[in-house]
Parts: sequence; C-alpha cells; structure tokens
Amino acid sequence: MSDNTSEKIVTDVNNANNVNINIKTDNTTITTTTTVQTEPWDESRMVVFLIGFCLLIESGLIYYQAGTNQIVVTSITGVSGILLLLFAWLTPMDEDSAIETWDDSHSGDGTTSSPSRSGELLARQTLQPGSSTDTISAQPLSGTQPQVTEPSSVAPSTVPTAVTAAPQPFQLEETQPLSWLERLANGLKKTRKSFVGRLKELVLGKTKIDPELHEELESLLFEADVGVKTGQEVLNQLKLRVEKEEIKDSKIIFNIIRDELKKKLTTFSFEPNFNKNGMTVFLVIGVNGVGKTTTIAKLARHYIKEGKKVVLAAGDTFRAAAIEQLSIWGERVGAEVIKGSEGGDPGALVFDAIHAAKKRNADLLIIDTAGRMHVKANLMDELKKIRKIAEKESDGGPHEIFLVLDSTTGQNAVQQAKLFHEAIPISALVMTKLDGTAKGGVVFAVQEQISAPVKFIGVGEKMSDLMPFNPDQFIEALFSDEEKSKNSDYKVL
Repeated sequence: MSDNTSEKIVTDVNNANNVNINIKTDNTTITTTTTVQTEPWDESRMVVFLIGFCLLIESGLIYYQAGTNQIVVTSITGVSGILLLLFAWLTPMDEDSAIETWDDSHSGDGTTSSPSRSGELLARQTLQPGSSTDTISAQPLSGTQPQVTEPSSVAPSTVPTAVTAAPQPFQLEETQPLSWLERLANGLKKTRKSFVGRLKELVLGKTKIDPELHEELESLLFEADVGVKTGQEVLNQLKLRVEKEEIKDSKIIFNIIRDELKKKLTTFSFEPNFNKNGMTVFLVIGVNGVGKTTTIAKLARHYIKEGKKVVLAAGDTFRAAAIEQLSIWGERVGAEVIKGSEGGDPGALVFDAIHAAKKRNADLLIIDTAGRMHVKANLMDELKKIRKIAEKESDGGPHEIFLVLDSTTGQNAVQQAKLFHEAIPISALVMTKLDGTAKGGVVFAVQEQISAPVKFIGVGEKMSDLMPFNPDQFIEALFSDEEKSKNSDYKVL
C-alpha cells in the first residue's frame, strides 16, 4: 500500500440477516451488503408448534384445577408440549429454504451493480488488483457465510473508479428427449421386472429341460395375465421345437418364448381404419375410471399433429361436469367440441355432432360416451342405439369402436372386453396405465379374448404418452436388457 493511499475495512452486522462490509480508500468507498433471508416456517412446522403450545397450556390448567392429584397427567402433558415445541424449533430447515441475495453498491461515481441469485449459491467477493478497474467476482462456496479477501497491495493508479459484478450465470443444457422406444421401455419396467426378469432366472438358470420346467413356465405365464389360450399355445410350440430340434441350450428356450409371443401380437392389423370417402367417426367406450376422456384428448392431439381437423362430441351427458371436462381438453389440444345439455339424450347429441362436424369439414369426429359397467343391460342397449345412429348418419361409421381398458385391473379387463364385445362389436383396444402394472401380459389376453387388436397404449400421464401400438417395438421394449431412464429434461452445469 503506498503512502498517499489508505484502506479500511469495516464490517457492520445490522441484525441476524444483514452484514454490511465497507472497504474505504481515500477516494472510493465500496459497500457490500449481504442479506440472508430465511423462509418463514412452513405450515406443518407451525401446526406442530401450536399443538405443543396448547399442550403446555393444558398441563397448566390441569395442575391449576386438580393440583397434585393429577400430577402424572400434568407431567405427561407438559413434557409432550415441551418436546413438540423443541421439535418445531430445533428441526433443521430444508436446504432449499435459504435464499441468499447479494447487492453490491459503489458510491463514488454513481455506478451501481446489484446482481442477485436465489438457491444454494453463496458468493465470495474478492478485490482483484492488477487492472485499471478492480472487479468484485462472485464464486460458489460450500459454506454458509460470505468471505471478503483484502488485497495485499493496491497501487494509487489502480484505485477502482467503478465496480463491475461478474457472476457466473446458470447454464441449462437441454438433453435429447426420450425416443418412442425408450419411453415404452420405461413404461414397461414393472412388467419386465416381474415377468421377463423371472423368466430369465427360470430358464437361463436351468441345465435340464424337463416337465418341471414346463410347469413353472405355465405358472409364470398365468401370473403375468398372458391368458390361458395364449400361454398354452406358446408352451405347445416350445415343446414341439425342443423335441424336433433337440434343443439343449436353455438360452434358446428364452428366445423361443419371446418369438412365439411376438407372433401372437402380429396376427392383426394395427393401423386405425379411416374413411377414404369422407369424415371418419371414432366411438370411444369403456367403464368408469379407465381414463376414457383423457384418452380422447390424447387421440385428438395425436391426429391434430398429423394435420387432421378433429372435432369432439361430448356424448357423456350422464356424469356431472363431463361435458365441461371434455370442453377444457378440447380447448387445450385445439379441437372443437360439440356439446348439449347435461342429462340430455346422448343419441340425439351424436346425431347433431355428426352433422355439425360435416358442416365444419372435419376429418375426424371422436365421440365420447358415458362410462358404464359392462353388466348393466340397459346401458349396453344405449350403446347399441348410439352405434346405430352413427352408422346411419355417417358414411359407414363408426369406423373404429375403441374400448378403453385399464391395464392394472388384469383379468377384470379381459372380462370387460368379453362382455362389451358381446353387446357391440369392438374393433380396437386402447390399453391405459401400462406403466402402473406388473402384468402387462394382459395385452395378449384381451386380444385373445375378442380377436381385436390393441391399437393404442398408454405408458404415462403426459399427452405424448399415448402411443400407436407397434408389436415389434413392444416385444423389443418388454424383453430389453437395458434399463434406460430419464431423471430430468435439463441438466445444471
């Protein structure tokens, strides 16, 4: 430090939350204010505190009224109150609850720089001599208090005339979105673990192929809800190939089972049927709670992205707020909704919707229907009426009758498919919530039951998680060896 220059560092702690650091020279004063703000107690902490306080008051009242006769009750109540108060007071806050705000002010030439950052960053503020303008730099620290480093020497010619803040900003690197196959593989994790994982342990661990192995395989296929018919046919083909080809390698058995299951899925055409001469009509049915309305919204979004003009018909006039719910979804995905009054005749609504969609030159009309139990004969008759109206008023419609099934219900979904198909010819299946079940083999069982293909599957709650069904990719994802997951769309550098 030269003779004609003096420097003084003054630290002023105003309160528990503010620290003022003044760096004074002959010509310039640099003031650094550090403010550490702590979030107020959250609701749960306040509740614990109030309960403890009330217990303390209650113990005092008990002692006041009963004296030493109830000393045990008084003591227990009082101690409980004290413990709750201590718990609320001393339990550490979450790490994310502290917010550090930095304000750097320069009083000299009027230049001010006040960067602030919230989160888990603390700053080290350092005077860096050696240039015409000294700089205060902010760097991350793992501690909880800011540090000020005093320079060893500052030449008179380098006394700062301005303070410039140079915090390092966050950088967000967007990772590549998951592919269709990766999302499908993630959605089938539970099934892959319970079915394919056990299948590998059972087959690859065997050195001998015998009737006992066949019985264990049969039990495994049954538990995975693959279906009795499908399971028996797969095992019969396995037995024939083992005898014919004299297979001894257990790994080949695993591949045979995979190939036979794939053949079962490729029996049908999986492309949705569209009307080549005009507007296409889809009728969507199912029991309550399977995700029918959201499935309709996802279907609409899928075909809108393909460039089709989609109109929705709010045929669920029975359930409260069903019309409003479909209207909200229609607005979100960009599809117009034809709706009537709550409690109205769904057949009349379908009639009006078909003609209204034609006037709007729609490419696709998707008709929502009220959820109904498959054992209610009168409700199934209503479905038949809706189908007849759609058939009469549209050109060969409905071109697809989608039955939405909840995969988590297992064999109950198979029974639903059977009874719905007896009342109205189901042409396609939509399997939802495959990511929430360990029995994804139900996909094989429902197709076996009604000889109708699965054309869409749901593996998540996002709008993009309803996928056109592809049997090749389904088997590839189901029997995949790699567990690919995605924790976040973004990575903090």
